[in-house]
Amino acid sequence: MLYVILDLVGIVIASLLSQPLKHVLTTTQTSAMLDAATLCVGIIGIQGAITTKQPLLMLVSLVFGTLVGYWLDIDGRFTGVGHVLERRLHAANEDFVAGFVAALMIECIGSMAIIGPLNEALSHNPDIMLMKIVLDVLASLIYGAAFGPGVLFAGPFVFAYEAVIYCAAAALHPFLTTAVITEIGAVGSVLLVALAIDVLKIRKLKVANMLPALLGPLLYGLLLGLK
Repeated sequence: MLYVILDLVGIVIASLLSQPLKHVLTTTQTSAMLDAATLCVGIIGIQGAITTKQPLLMLVSLVFGTLVGYWLDIDGRFTGVGHVLERRLHAANEDFVAGFVAALMIECIGSMAIIGPLNEALSHNPDIMLMKIVLDVLASLIYGAAFGPGVLFAGPFVFAYEAVIYCAAAALHPFLTTAVITEIGAVGSVLLVALAIDVLKIRKLKVANMLPALLGPLLYGLLLGLK
């Protein structure tokens, strides 16, 4: 759990440091950095997605997971949380909500957000979590400078997400075969690609509504076995 806590600390510190940073950089410079970081997010997503050994499972998970996500309106709920925080902080700025949702998605989805806590819990190997901490710090700096303080408030939600995975790892250990973990990570990586497409404004995608897709490989592994 130590590295999950360190990830939270890194996100909070980087988000706070990003506020004076945005006064040093011009809008054009901040936008360019945001585009560069988002392109890297997309590339990381592509690299993770092609590790799948079960492309049909990935397809089915994403299609039906997205359907469930739209039915539950997960994106609307995340946006609603962002608006509540915005009102309570009297931050009348639409970038607040955009930054909150974007940071939450970047730091919660993808293979590292899933495999990192699992590896720390099951094998006490912190290598992936250390890499994720570095990436989350950089993302919080850049996205915080671009969108403002909304990025800071994504930190506690990221911590809760990773802590749940960490704590659930022991109970799910018998079902978390290498194949299941690989496929969950691959689906999460597709969501990173979708997020990059959304942030770059290539096409508007409600990536949060795709989150239930992450459960597809796990359910398949539980019901039918995936080795």
